[in-house]
Amino acid sequence: MCRRNPPGNPPLDPPGAVIRSVALRMVRRLADRPQPVSALTSVVHMVENDETELAMDDIGMLIQYFRFPVLRSEYEDLVHAARLLDSLDSLTGGGAVGHRRVGER
Repeated sequence: MCRRNPPGNPPLDPPGAVIRSVALRMVRRLADRPQPVSALTSVVHMVENDETELAMDDIGMLIQYFRFPVLRSEYEDLVHAARLLDSLDSLTGGGAVGHRRVGER
């Protein structure tokens, strides 16, 4: 998986860069769980294809569906990106990311 915005793509918008960074960190951390890793890789591709708002919705749904823990730093970064997109409900709606799921790291 590439770690930089692919050549020829426009620069990522700030929330897109944050979402992509969080998704890549989750991919590394969850490397032993192929299904969430594959789904998170799709989030990265969405951002790289200028679908940032869709990626924000998707990452919230993936956290809820796969029920993997979210580190505090990941949560804070996702909240920051959601505020920039004015879509905080993508994370908090339906209990996608709640305090019970947030780790201390």
